[in-house]
Amino acid sequence: MPWPLFRIFRLPQKTPFRVPFPSAFLSRSLSLGDAPSGRFSSLLREFSEDVIGVKSVHARIVVNGIYGEQRLAAELVRAYRDLGCLGYARRVFDQIPHPEASVCTALLVGYLRCELYGEALAFFELMRSRDLDIDGRSCNFALKACSMVSNYERGMDIITIAVNKEIQRNQFLASSMVNFLMKFGKVKEARMVFDGLPERDVVCWNSMIGGCVQARQFNDAFILFFEMCKYGVRPTPVTMTSIIQACEGVGNLDLAKSVHGFVLCLEMGDDVLVVTSLVNMYAKLGDVVNARLVFDGMTMRNLVSWNAMISGYVQNGFVHEAFELFFQLLKNHCRFDSGTVVSLLHGCALTANFESGKMLHGFVYRAGLELDVILCTALVDLYSKCDALNLAFSVFNRTANRNVITWTAMLVGLAQNGRAEEALRLFSDMQQEGVAANSITLASLVHCCAPWDL
Repeated sequence: MPWPLFRIFRLPQKTPFRVPFPSAFLSRSLSLGDAPSGRFSSLLREFSEDVIGVKSVHARIVVNGIYGEQRLAAELVRAYRDLGCLGYARRVFDQIPHPEASVCTALLVGYLRCELYGEALAFFELMRSRDLDIDGRSCNFALKACSMVSNYERGMDIITIAVNKEIQRNQFLASSMVNFLMKFGKVKEARMVFDGLPERDVVCWNSMIGGCVQARQFNDAFILFFEMCKYGVRPTPVTMTSIIQACEGVGNLDLAKSVHGFVLCLEMGDDVLVVTSLVNMYAKLGDVVNARLVFDGMTMRNLVSWNAMISGYVQNGFVHEAFELFFQLLKNHCRFDSGTVVSLLHGCALTANFESGKMLHGFVYRAGLELDVILCTALVDLYSKCDALNLAFSVFNRTANRNVITWTAMLVGLAQNGRAEEALRLFSDMQQEGVAANSITLASLVHCCAPWDL
């Protein structure tokens, strides 16, 4: 037997228990005898938050010789899974000669909850190799694992299995299929799956609408949204967030205001996700006044809300107002992140505000923020545009995982300050590191070479 606790039942009387049983369990188990599996099920539910209790019930199940009952095995796997003991859950599975789909699905869910996507896919392959029962739920969870690790080929294999088994119309699996296909830009294939469904829940509609927005097919997203409302499916905050993003893509302010009104009709005016999306939408469409009105009317704000408004101000050239809002954020004793600082640094770069930029750099160190590549690139861009090339080089040389934008920011700074030879040497270093140039990189090099007629 795989469990040390099972041996407790075989130990002599004088040997002390290393792990005591819960007293409540002892009082029940002494009278269990050859109790039916239903009693063990109720005990598993009773001790669902107690590892020792679950192990004790497990040991009694083994002693009573009903270890192979599929329903009880599934409940045991779920009990260990919900306690985070996936190793024990897997041992239960491995002891069952022919586990049913419910047992397999219980373990698959555990792997997904713990973000062990590779283990989930390996387990699904084990199910296939042992010719175990694969149903819509197991395919659904395996496909979600593929989506999380962006494994398109493996995901298509699972979809093929589902189609061959004729389980592709399972409501949850179909939603996962639509979501998976949309993630890889397969809008036509996702629409075929969607149109073939006899019933569509709101999750399925949201997957389809959100996928169209991601694929920048904004008109199709609106058509689906109107069709969804026509069929009497009530939009959720996720639906409205996608439609708000579609308004940004279309660039129609009147349509955006209509969607805002519909949000209020749906009584979503207090939903942080939806209202933050409205702030972002108005800012992207250049209506900073309405963006600020929506922001000021929020009953609850998170950092994403503050960042959306600060970024909106900077995008529309209101750098002073962005800093005022930032100081208000600090006054409210709220934390900021690198996204906040990056937006403000862009504002400093636009206005060549060196002193404010240095102040923000100091904030970064005092707040203990990680100097990631995006933040470092913003600092390089600021210092380059403020003629502080020594500081720009200092940040550039300490930047890990430099991308083409980081290199280009440094090259543009050198080109604009007439340091052509250094720019060409830096471009040579960039090529040696295998970073491919973009159009802005090449334009900065042309600017460097122009005075030399090269």
